[in-house]
Amino acid sequence: MPLGQRGGCALETSSRGTSPRFFYGWVIVAVSFVTLFLVVGTRFSLGIFYVAILEEYGWTRGETAGAFSTMMAVHAVFSLVVGLLFDRLGPRKLFPLGALAIAIGFAACSQIRSIWQLYLFLGGIAAIGVSTLAFVPHMALIPNWFVRRRGTATGIVYAGIGVGQLALAPLIQSLVASIGWRLAFLVLGAIIALVVVPLTAIFQRRRPEDLGLYPDGIPQAEVRPMATVPPSAQPRVPTRTAHKVEEWTVFQAMRTPQFWLLMATGTGLGMNLNTLMVHQMAFLTDVGYSKLLGASLLGVVGGLRSLGGMSLGSLSDRVGRELAYSVGSIAAFAGVVLLISIQDTSQPWRLYLFVLMYGLGYGALGPVYAAATADLFPGRQLGTILGVLEAGYGMGGAFGAYMAGYLFDMLGHYTLSFSIVLGAIALSSASLWLAAPRRARAGQATLAA
Repeated sequence: MPLGQRGGCALETSSRGTSPRFFYGWVIVAVSFVTLFLVVGTRFSLGIFYVAILEEYGWTRGETAGAFSTMMAVHAVFSLVVGLLFDRLGPRKLFPLGALAIAIGFAACSQIRSIWQLYLFLGGIAAIGVSTLAFVPHMALIPNWFVRRRGTATGIVYAGIGVGQLALAPLIQSLVASIGWRLAFLVLGAIIALVVVPLTAIFQRRRPEDLGLYPDGIPQAEVRPMATVPPSAQPRVPTRTAHKVEEWTVFQAMRTPQFWLLMATGTGLGMNLNTLMVHQMAFLTDVGYSKLLGASLLGVVGGLRSLGGMSLGSLSDRVGRELAYSVGSIAAFAGVVLLISIQDTSQPWRLYLFVLMYGLGYGALGPVYAAATADLFPGRQLGTILGVLEAGYGMGGAFGAYMAGYLFDMLGHYTLSFSIVLGAIALSSASLWLAAPRRARAGQATLAA
């Protein structure tokens, strides 16, 4: 049976009969974009619920932020399982189950009366659902479909988070203002279930081989196999690094320094993103900005995140993961410095410049980090490897969200918390440079030449 007509997916071929005119990998990209748009776009807008719940119950910021911190801690632990489940079940079975868990968790959140219920329903049930549909499974999925354009495809998928945040943050604030935060939880849960469940069950596939295709849509015959490369052309690498083998297991990866450097990168990234995700809107309302403006700017940060992710994700394919990650880190660092400098509403240019710098900067970090992991540890266990690494991201996010709330209760401001975020950004960038995915990419380029 001709290539492109296997697995029930008919694709037209070019006049030479070698490469399809349309590559199904871009369907995977589109479906993944929509999934992250709804699921993670909502999660990154949960700071709006944080403010609304604080106002209704009067709980301290530390104990309320603890529920969001618990969400990240559960995410960290469950990510270890998600990577394994993804490798075993694949996206068509796993993703619909995750969407249903989110819908159940959000429905239960609409009925909370005590803070322990917020911890259980949001920090537990919904967190498990989000974990099955968030960073780890999608960043394990996309590298299966793309090699040459991995950074570009990853950046587009990751942009779904930012575009979702851009669209959903002001929408969620409007829902909360008009129908209340309880009904807003119900509406969001229903949308996620009705869209994500059928979309992923019908269209998702784990790898191109499931449809008789090749990564990037390019037949392997057009890629020079490793066995034909003379020894003099093969890269020489140290014996105990992440550049030694092509099919990595999680235990092999864990025995390399690059794995633990990526863990440090993810920990700093998680602390950076999730501290501001939970507390940014509360900070803006504290200094005098309206809730609607705060939610709208939270969304704009997400929209700029998409632009940063796509542009620097693509750039990383050309200039290297480390340099692209550093560019994003410098922009995010400058943005947080501007945020710390905001004391009131008298100089709005500081706020708008923060939104621009931080949105563009931090948007690049996730997709470049994922692409670097795929460069260093390719193979069928990439999902499991990303799942273990995601534990660092989750613990960094859990610490950051709670730490900022606790320090606010103690000090009455966010200055120290946001200063700690600056250190996390620097740690994350330095760790990626030390992991050196550029060396692995150089070896892969030599083998494919």
